[in-house]
Amino acid sequence: MIDALYIAASGLQGSQTQIDTISNNLANMQTPGFKQSHVNFANVAALSPAQVQQGVPVDGQGAGIEVLDTRAVFTEGALVQGSNPLDLAIQGQGFLETIDAAGNHVYTRDGQLHVDNEGYLATAGGNRLADGIQIPPDARDVSIGRDGRITALLGSDTQPSELGQIQLATFASPEGLEQVDGNAFVPTERSGDPTLGHPQDAGYGSIMQGMIEQSNVDMVQSMTSLVLAQRAYQLNARVLQAADEILDTINNLRR
Repeated sequence: MIDALYIAASGLQGSQTQIDTISNNLANMQTPGFKQSHVNFANVAALSPAQVQQGVPVDGQGAGIEVLDTRAVFTEGALVQGSNPLDLAIQGQGFLETIDAAGNHVYTRDGQLHVDNEGYLATAGGNRLADGIQIPPDARDVSIGRDGRITALLGSDTQPSELGQIQLATFASPEGLEQVDGNAFVPTERSGDPTLGHPQDAGYGSIMQGMIEQSNVDMVQSMTSLVLAQRAYQLNARVLQAADEILDTINNLRR
């Protein structure tokens, strides 16, 4: 009966993690470039290590569940028309490489760019593109090609000048990236180091100027999963309560 308490507790912890993860997904439905997260669970065997070595069959018995990890799902979100000519979306697997205020390299698919107070292209969160591309104050008709090349008319020029080229980063195992600040990611040992390349190179994707990638959160699927997680939490709480009542009855029998 004591085992029932631990099994129910593991179910409560797992369900709470699932609820928190889905709630965060739903809260970021309107965050450009956001990638929903998925919780991976595993059954905990009820056998001791010695029993496992002896080949004792589990026979369906378990000791609850445990959360293995929480990973982002990198399916592409829908592309919508943006209101800023510097908006861009990545059609493919690549990420924009940016640098935050602390000098860390951060990767994102949020292409809502703007020109900061020093003329550098930066994301909505203020991180500059690692390419270090500057847009002169007299630049007009800024164009971003599918290959990431940025051109503009400068001053009284009638022919466009090239200002730089955006690079994209890919990872051997993007599901291993650590999510930070909603729609940004940092590499881990599981993801591997980034590999840089130009848009339209094989495996990097291409740039779509004037477009924004929306979150890949499916509201109907997420709401259904949230209801199921809440029900699982309630059922585990009932198991915990029932086990407590049975233990209380057993203790009273001794009196």
